[in-house]
Amino acid sequence: MKPAPVPSDEVDRQKSLEAMGLLSTPRDPELDRITRLAERLFGSDIVAISLLDNDRQFFKSRVNLSVSETGRDISFCGHAVMHDAPLVVSNALDDDRFHDNPLVTGGPEIRSYLGVPISNQQGYKLGTLCIIDSKKRDFTKDEIATLQDLAHWVETVIALRYSERSQKQLLEDLNTAQRDVLIDTLTGIWNRRGLEELLGREISSAQIKSAPVGIFMLDIDHFKRVNDTYGHLVGDKVIQSISEIMASSMRDQDIIGRFGGEEFVCILPGLRLERMMYLGYKLCETFREQCKVTNKDGELVSVTVSVGATWLSPHATTKYSSDQVLQTADDALYEAKKGGRDTVRYIPLDEHGNLDTLEE
Repeated sequence: MKPAPVPSDEVDRQKSLEAMGLLSTPRDPELDRITRLAERLFGSDIVAISLLDNDRQFFKSRVNLSVSETGRDISFCGHAVMHDAPLVVSNALDDDRFHDNPLVTGGPEIRSYLGVPISNQQGYKLGTLCIIDSKKRDFTKDEIATLQDLAHWVETVIALRYSERSQKQLLEDLNTAQRDVLIDTLTGIWNRRGLEELLGREISSAQIKSAPVGIFMLDIDHFKRVNDTYGHLVGDKVIQSISEIMASSMRDQDIIGRFGGEEFVCILPGLRLERMMYLGYKLCETFREQCKVTNKDGELVSVTVSVGATWLSPHATTKYSSDQVLQTADDALYEAKKGGRDTVRYIPLDEHGNLDTLEE
């Protein structure tokens, strides 16, 4: 038997899987509907949606399978995710990889297997949709194409479920190790990595739902001067104050995080384009009025922020990456700082944004 290999991106793949919360949520009726349909279409003994989690293969949905997981090393699906094409095994007894596999020599006595890799919107292969039989079977091109269509349906359902999870739910799902990776220790909000993962989620969700997304990148004006004049302890208080003001000013569905140093990012699902500049200026005003920290002598230290904005149209035909969106917001932030700071600048992400209209 050849143990299931491990993908070269395994560490990042596992983190991406865990961040989606799929391993801790109950069975999904929509995924169960897909596996039941596959059973009827293919007349197979077993149908399953598998997720490869560390050293186990976890079945998110299953038909005619009594166990909820097996070892990953003996899984057929562990082999399937190593390629983009479906894994087709007509007779496991004739296959060097599987002929002495315990799932072949013992229950469920697998003879034929067809598995299509399932990926998330970040491109990581999470597992497979597979059909299994206890008899030899030659799968036709039409059967393979049908299972690929069903696998795409699974990917869409998973993407929608992930996009529907609130920040609170996502935070509750994080264990201690994940918090160290995704949460900023000074402020308790998302860090750069957490923001990038969640932005990818929101971009994918927006494209599926044809919904808009607004993005702000904020920078504390003259923050180096604050540190040089008052010390890093006061600088830390300013950063904490900014994060607290953002948390109290934004909607529940908005995502806020510290991008690094004195930079912050706000992701605003569903934000209308005509609200973009108004909300940006409102944020500048709020920070100007509320961000007041005292130094060791009791003196008030007031700060302002500059805001760079961009917007993902619900009608966008281009599929933008997180990096492209953040770079556009960063370019807008540079323009805001060049324009005098304590202000907002908007750069359109695609042809549906219009800077002149927004700034009239």
